[in-house]
Amino acid sequence: MSADICPAGGGGGPTPAELRELQARAAGLARDIAELRERLQRQPDLPRALRGALPGAVDDAIELAAQRIGTAAEGLARVRAAQWQGSCTAWWGICPHCGLTLCSEDGRSWCEECGARWGYDRSQGPCGERGVYLAMDELGGTVIVCAAHGRYLQERLDGGLLLVIPTS
Repeated sequence: MSADICPAGGGGGPTPAELRELQARAAGLARDIAELRERLQRQPDLPRALRGALPGAVDDAIELAAQRIGTAAEGLARVRAAQWQGSCTAWWGICPHCGLTLCSEDGRSWCEECGARWGYDRSQGPCGERGVYLAMDELGGTVIVCAAHGRYLQERLDGGLLLVIPTS
């Protein structure tokens, strides 16, 4: 299953694949600039000002931009995957085993209770786990949620229902 495939009604927005391609082009540009800077610096007959015409900060800044584009691609892929039919639609982080026990730092998450780790900030964005419950509030609004979000909601659905989604 690929998160690059747009769910039904996709809307024509950017895809994770397009962002990864842009990331690769930016990383290539950073490498090219670094190579040109090194070639300029090896030319002793040029004035020092010309040899230093491409400071290292240029390729460093482009490489940082490439990394940020990659982070955006990963986030978009998770959002797309969470939009697939049958995925949990909750947009708050939760450990699939323990519940609301997540910690996040530097773009990574872990569970304080069981020690599970994720290489992204699971506390932000869609859950995307397999939906097992249909949660309905007292006004009739419904969402599909995973087992962990269902356990959390079960204690908080005042006047609502939590229905198991039958599996075939």
